[in-house]
Amino acid sequence: RMNITAATPDPDGGIIRRERGSRQPNGVLEELAALPVIVQTIFPTDSATVDFILDKAQQTAVSFGYTTAHDGRVTQSHEQLASYATRGKLKIDVVSYVDYQFMPYLHSKWASREYDQHYRIGGLKLTLDGSPQGRTAWRTVPYLMAPDGQPHGYRGYPAIPKNAEVQALIDSAFRNRWQLIVHCNGDAALDQLAHCMKPSIATYGNTDRRTTLIHGQLIRRDQIDTLKKLDMIASFFPMHTFYWGDWYDQILGPKLADQISPMQSAIRRGVRVTSHTDAPVALPNLTRLMWTAVNRKSRSGRIIGADERLSPFQALQSITIWSAYQHFEEDRKGSLEVGKLADLVILNQNPLKVNPEAIDQVQVLATIKEGQRVFERPADH
Repeated sequence: RMNITAATPDPDGGIIRRERGSRQPNGVLEELAALPVIVQTIFPTDSATVDFILDKAQQTAVSFGYTTAHDGRVTQSHEQLASYATRGKLKIDVVSYVDYQFMPYLHSKWASREYDQHYRIGGLKLTLDGSPQGRTAWRTVPYLMAPDGQPHGYRGYPAIPKNAEVQALIDSAFRNRWQLIVHCNGDAALDQLAHCMKPSIATYGNTDRRTTLIHGQLIRRDQIDTLKKLDMIASFFPMHTFYWGDWYDQILGPKLADQISPMQSAIRRGVRVTSHTDAPVALPNLTRLMWTAVNRKSRSGRIIGADERLSPFQALQSITIWSAYQHFEEDRKGSLEVGKLADLVILNQNPLKVNPEAIDQVQVLATIKEGQRVFERPADH
């Protein structure tokens, strides 16, 4: 359907997997080889389907207690979100970050610190590598198990191989005062980001930009100090400990697997942190997110990095007040205080007082956005 053949070259930042001993595509596309196909074959185009999907997404969000949602990589989907907002259909706030290939949207009225009918663009999104579980995260050391067709010593690969291109994009963000959020999973990707950020900081300064690392699963311990020096926020993905922790034992080894999502180490070294679900990679269940951050148990029950476990209160802060700070909204969201928005949830149990093993059983009974009830769980549930 996509006219990809044996003669089609791999794009920068992606791989077309081939049949063994041949260049014939085997049907699997990685990263930036896959993204154009996803946009052309999966993204809805008719307005009824778009509204159906956005309705279901919003219903899911409010059922899990979201009053603000973060869309971490909008493309032309920005236009669908803006239309949805303009028609008064958003019940909660949505802040989106524009993929670097769609930067003109950052010059629109939607790029603002203030919401317009519950929607705004928060800044620019860069993606510098892939995923650890897919073995496309860019590392400085090899994976223990390379994907089929990859040689021994395989380390993943960058999404944007040329540093000059990365630096130019960072320059654009710094020059225009756009908040920058950057997907880096592997340590080589974070090395590239740090190298390319330094000239922009030297030219434009780095005061209160709240540049945010997204994921950071495989960063080295010394790179936590790099985050502090660059005054970056680290938004980690602790749900990996449950969903892929046992797989990481195989592809990284238990020692490095224990170091994924190093939230407690970052807190100890003075780095601001938040946590996220990366939905639809994982269900956007906030009590399950807290459970993984506190317990760090894999599917098999192994504790993945005991020293990186958060207290229940820290886990709660990472999805409330600390996240509000990440989005420049700490003056109006994140805690219940006089003068802030009445954004809150009613839970059936206190997640700070239940057995930590049972945090994921806590349910949202009601979600309230600016004083209005936008979700209420049926009584029989």
